[in-house]
Amino acid sequence: MVRRAEIPQFGLLSGVKVVHNTVSIAGPFAAELYAEYGADVIWIENAKVPCMSRVATGNAWQQDRRNQRNLSIDISLPEGKEIFLKLMEETDVFISAARGGQYEKMGLGDEVLWERNPRLVIVKISGFGQTGRPDYMNRPSYDPIAQAFGGYMAMNGFPGMPSMPTNPLTADYMSALFAFGTSVAAVMKSRETGRGESIDLAQYEVLMRTQSRYPMDFLEQGIPFVKEGSHSAYFAGYGAYSCQDEKEVYMLYLGAGVLKRGLPFMGVEFGTEKIPSSTNLLYLSSPEGQLLEEKIKAFCQSHTAEEVEKAFLAHGVPCSRIMDYNDCLKDPQYVAREVFTEWKKVNGESVKGVNIFPKFKNHPAQIWRGAPNIGMDNEDILGELGLTEEQIKELYRKKILAQRDYLNNI
Repeated sequence: MVRRAEIPQFGLLSGVKVVHNTVSIAGPFAAELYAEYGADVIWIENAKVPCMSRVATGNAWQQDRRNQRNLSIDISLPEGKEIFLKLMEETDVFISAARGGQYEKMGLGDEVLWERNPRLVIVKISGFGQTGRPDYMNRPSYDPIAQAFGGYMAMNGFPGMPSMPTNPLTADYMSALFAFGTSVAAVMKSRETGRGESIDLAQYEVLMRTQSRYPMDFLEQGIPFVKEGSHSAYFAGYGAYSCQDEKEVYMLYLGAGVLKRGLPFMGVEFGTEKIPSSTNLLYLSSPEGQLLEEKIKAFCQSHTAEEVEKAFLAHGVPCSRIMDYNDCLKDPQYVAREVFTEWKKVNGESVKGVNIFPKFKNHPAQIWRGAPNIGMDNEDILGELGLTEEQIKELYRKKILAQRDYLNNI
């Protein structure tokens, strides 16, 4: 248990209070970014059913709930709802994950929350949005569903083969980043004006917004997207290549400077009539592009991935081995920048995972606590709201509150 006074003060968001009532990935990760950058973050967890991340997503909850406090309460019951509203009075950001209209049905719509706290920033993450057609608003959704509906899945996979989702959980993590960024902006405006905001974030729209030029190409010129798989469908020297040791590299012959240095290395002349010095790329369909492809493939087949990477980088061609976790652990840049780190679980055991990014020079982030167990901060959070020990005991008796040691009892 950690009292608010015991929470270390650090980071860019020290002094901001965030409450989230979310499950799975998107909402919790948006809240996690606040927690890692210094905000006081309270995770409301259903008193009856633990968050699915504890049982369905491996170690995700250990990494994406660190620095958070946990209040396990049933906010659908009158007493739980009143405690929730009291908590909102001193909260800067509330993040929820619910289908359109769900909080309104519970009597916890925007206007109700703003009656308690006019400056509150409300973030609603859903698959299909809080407005529009009711039959869409009520659709269930997870990351792959958002990818399928948002046009994202149709862009991924190999030509002539079934579409596939991008992993891991692109829709969830991109939605989390949008939720975090827009809500921080809303907090800034709220502190300036005293008026909060309600952010309606539909995951499929996030995916459509982040598809680069392709939606506009279709809208303006009717150009459909063509699946590319692991190699550009248009440009030579742009994709994945298999090497002698059965590992792969990815490279991009892209830009006049790259071609000027990288083409002669492959025995292809640069600055000629066929490849002028102003050339930025070679089309896969051209004779010169086909020649470059043949040269690259032959070189890769006769060298290891590490040798290929070193050779092409020496000639100015962007190139990297396609790394797995073993490669990452051993890579000197990963080690130098401390990409992986270790912290303590709330039971005192050590755990390893990914560090906090990006890095800050003047207001560094930190990991001060592992992911909380179910309801482990109930007494402290409710005590901060003014509830007495007897009132808290009565809430346990009525099963409005719950408390369990996840590590041992699930």
